[in-house]
Parts: sequence; structure tokens; C-alpha cells
Amino acid sequence: MQAKAFFKTYFWDIVVVGSLAVLSSGFAIYLAIPKNSTDHTARITKDNALVQVVDLSLESETQERTFEVQGYKDVMTIGVMKNKIHVAKSSCPNQYCIFEGWISDSSKPIVCAYNHISITIGAADNSVIVV
Repeated sequence: MQAKAFFKTYFWDIVVVGSLAVLSSGFAIYLAIPKNSTDHTARITKDNALVQVVDLSLESETQERTFEVQGYKDVMTIGVMKNKIHVAKSSCPNQYCIFEGWISDSSKPIVCAYNHISITIGAADNSVIVV
């Protein structure tokens, strides 16, 4: 008899919490599913101006290539390999851009707020003029 009274009293609370649990679980599963993307062009921007475009599909699978990008305050070293890119060296105080590690899909950008640099991966755009 007590269980019946409990469910009668808290029925809508249980429905709301259960619905939120199902929705959040579905969203987490959706985010965990890897996106099969063939767009492996990295775009490096500084203050919303395109600095460099790198076609990651043309890079070596075994040897990392590095190059430097002038940030707002300091020079950053960017490392690239086949279909992935990362910040190898930066003099920013918190090093969040380095801790981000290698990225290889468009859902995870690298941002260095200290140097005003952002790195995103996406489709190649032939109409872009590199600064």
C-alpha cells in the first residue's frame, strides 16, 4: 500500500527525470558515434582571418611535419601528420592548446585564446584566399 501511495505522489517527478535520463543518454550516444568524414583540410585562423590551409590527407603517416605560425603575442609550432594536426609548442601560460592533443575531425577545434589562433578541420574550399 505504501508503494502505491509513493508512485501516486511522485508520478510526474519520475516521468520527468526518466525522460531527461533517456534524452541525455541518447545525446551522449550520438556524440560518441564517430563521424566518418573525408574532409581533412585544416584551417588555421588568427583573429578570424585565414592564415594557412593544410591538406592533411597529403601528409606522411609516419613522420610529423612541423611549421610555425605567428600568433598575436608569440610564435606557435604546429605539427601535422596524415589526417591529424596538433599544437606542438606554444608559450601561452595555461597550455590548453597543447593539452588538446591531436585532432582529426571537425567536431573538435583547437583554440589558443592567448595567441588568438584557432585550428579547425573541414571541407576544402577552393575559393579561399590565404593571407
